Amino acid sequence: MDKHTLTNHIKDIELKNKMFRVIDNVNSCSKNYDVKQTDFFNPYEIKNAVAILNSNSDIKYTVDGGYNKCERSTIFIYPYYMEYEDIENNLRFIQIEGNFKFKSISHKDYLGALMNLGIKREKIGDIIIHENFCQAIVSNDICDFIIMNLNKVSRNNVSVVEISRKDIIENAPNYKDVSFTVASDRLDCIISGLYNISRQDSVKYINGERVHVNYEKVTTTSKEIKDNSLISVRGKGRAIIVQVGEITKKGRIKVQAKLIV
Repeated sequence: MDKHTLTNHIKDIELKNKMFRVIDNVNSCSKNYDVKQTDFFNPYEIKNAVAILNSNSDIKYTVDGGYNKCERSTIFIYPYYMEYEDIENNLRFIQIEGNFKFKSISHKDYLGALMNLGIKREKIGDIIIHENFCQAIVSNDICDFIIMNLNKVSRNNVSVVEISRKDIIENAPNYKDVSFTVASDRLDCIISGLYNISRQDSVKYINGERVHVNYEKVTTTSKEIKDNSLISVRGKGRAIIVQVGEITKKGRIKVQAKLIV
């Protein structure tokens, strides 16, 4: 598979490099008949990877994030004569437990504790938060390391145990409803209204490549935002734009959104 031909349409250098590694995995699988696993990808990255994988009939692949409503998934690439059930070392699952009654522990706290061990974000799938514990999906090669070395999350002592796929408990995120008006449905206006910051500051986030819309990095301030768009601003958080709707008497656009908290 030719890397440059298959990724010629991709302008984002970071995404292109990730797809290069997917193609390397495909080529290795085709040549050596071995099993390869990608990093954990978001849905937009999965979409791009699947488009590449579908162009090769010599391999099979399975997208797996550990449970039905996962956000981040990995892709297993294997020879055409195998079945996914034949792969021994696929995903592993851990539960991080502690006494957090004196302090609320967030997704950021758990992720930070894992990355402080020197683990790359790409090796970790979804982190599912519960009141006194979290569950995480991780790559096979780092699971034992986490179990042996993770003992604190935000200064709280924790223990880590391995669990099975069937033990995963789904937990929907919490939302805060917000509404505001904007002069335009452009991305910079929407971000300004969402986080109550100036247009100039929202432009800095966009130009600084810190904004994703539906998991795709966006560097164009004038991008129009549609209903049900997921906006992520690094350093500010994530939100779902429920509706870009009615026009007020002053000619401004009403926006309803849900901040993910």
